[in-house]
Amino acid sequence: MAMLARFQSLIRQYSITIMVIVVIYALSVNEQLGKLCAGVAILLFGMLFLGDGFKAFSGGFLEKTLTNSTKTPFRSVMFGTIVTTLMQSSSLVSVLSISFVSASLITLVQGIGVMFGANLGNTTGSWLIAGASSINISSLALPLIVGGLLFNFQNNLIYKGVGKILTGLGFFFLGVFYIKAGFEGFKHVMDLSQYQLEGYKAVIGFLFIGALITSIIQSSHATLAIIITAYLEQQVGYEQALAAVLGTSVGGVVTALVASLSTNIEGRRLAVANCIFNFTTVLIVAIFFDYFVIVNNMISDVIGLGQNSILRLAVFHTLFNLFGVVLLIAFIPKIADFLTKTLKGNTTGESVPLFINDSILPYKDTALEALDNEVRHLYDNAFAIISHTIGFSRADIRSAKEFNEIKNNKDWFKRTFNVTELYNTQIKVLFNAIMDFSTKLQTFVDETQYVERIVALQIASRKIAEATKNIGLLQANMKKHAMGNNPALQKEYDDMRLDLGQLLRMIEEIKHAPQESLEALKDDLKKQKKLFKQQDKDAFDVVEKLIQEKAINAANGTSLLNDLSFIHNVAKELISAANHIYGMSSIKAVGKINTQD
Repeated sequence: MAMLARFQSLIRQYSITIMVIVVIYALSVNEQLGKLCAGVAILLFGMLFLGDGFKAFSGGFLEKTLTNSTKTPFRSVMFGTIVTTLMQSSSLVSVLSISFVSASLITLVQGIGVMFGANLGNTTGSWLIAGASSINISSLALPLIVGGLLFNFQNNLIYKGVGKILTGLGFFFLGVFYIKAGFEGFKHVMDLSQYQLEGYKAVIGFLFIGALITSIIQSSHATLAIIITAYLEQQVGYEQALAAVLGTSVGGVVTALVASLSTNIEGRRLAVANCIFNFTTVLIVAIFFDYFVIVNNMISDVIGLGQNSILRLAVFHTLFNLFGVVLLIAFIPKIADFLTKTLKGNTTGESVPLFINDSILPYKDTALEALDNEVRHLYDNAFAIISHTIGFSRADIRSAKEFNEIKNNKDWFKRTFNVTELYNTQIKVLFNAIMDFSTKLQTFVDETQYVERIVALQIASRKIAEATKNIGLLQANMKKHAMGNNPALQKEYDDMRLDLGQLLRMIEEIKHAPQESLEALKDDLKKQKKLFKQQDKDAFDVVEKLIQEKAINAANGTSLLNDLSFIHNVAKELISAANHIYGMSSIKAVGKINTQD
């Protein structure tokens, strides 16, 4: 049994390697199939270079533009269309949109608009592929690759970006060439035209084929290259090729769905919205397929395309995506509302990250802003726990009421809640996620100011977690003595409550203060820190005096000393956290966390 288990373990460990070896052998046996698959692989490799090139070239511009150019559904659609046209990667734009929505840097409505536009912008790829397939582009591919590699050897980031774009285009064209060459030889081995279906069977069948290929190779561009080449080599008929092109929209949703798995509920809602767009469009076009073919032919005739022109496939790709955008753009807010109501978030009671997810790590400015917001989210959770532990509501802390006025309202002490449990579900989970994300983020940045900011936010998170844990240590005594019958103890614990409440109010004021008021508030924070430090020094004298006056006994005295120390530690940690979050913050919060008692 042990030998069998070890054998199974080895199979699992080396299964990918074995599978790759088998695929390489199978493709080497059939030269034409090998050319076809190599063409797909080279094209996908080119797409990777294109994506990396545009990311290096943008230098954060794309992320900033995304947040500023998507104020209305129409502008969101236009942004998605233009960026996808330029970058030739709807997958990259979709993943970026999902990341931004999940990080709450853009709204769900804005993200849906960008997704719709990405689908429309993706159709320019079919024009590029169709145009490349109709001419001899292999002579252009190799010079582009060589020129791109020369640019890549430069130290300048812009030159490197240009180099990757040129190299990507070169591999893209070379991939199309090999796909075309593979089909030319492959038709002698297997003539797909013998298996052509008719009517709606053909529409459904080839729609499924287009969807299947796209979902497997995760690239609608590669699938379009295969479809266009197959049509060019007369392996499939005109309407069958159109149906397969339609199927690429169904298969294309897989990339967005996979990307959404590592995000929060907002990212998943956006991925589902993308599915709604594609499935609705494809369903309507499939039902009225013959009419869309007629319209496609009319448009092709008007712009002067020949009867057998492969550009007619590109016209169809643009036609049905444009139809989908025009049909659904007015319903974007309603789609967002529907998804918000039907797809519920976390129901376990655990606090989950609202802003950070691994998909935004490559975008350092965005990732740092999301990390900043997540640490503020962690503080808001701690603020609620600490406020309630010392017997105040968050509304009281944030109000302008005098603490002497509100200290006697001790309704929160009458409620039962477990600080340790709240720490585990509201603080520790978030703290772990923040540390994991920030550690990964450091591998994506090398600039000193970025590293310093990440470290500052890590320290702030640790201080917030420690403060919350420490407040739990004095919960029982705080509740017991603040509501007890001993006037001396009641006064001491009420004083602790008031001092910590004042500190929390001060931090809340810093959170929402305009830039010009921050320095004065930071000075107040320093004074508060000195006050707690002095109180900690005076603690022995205060307790000793109370014992001598027989206001409290020795047991109560030692408990009071411990609790004064805990309060000092909580205050010290909160002040440190506030200084790290707000004192050296170079990131503006993109939204406030809505918290209610």
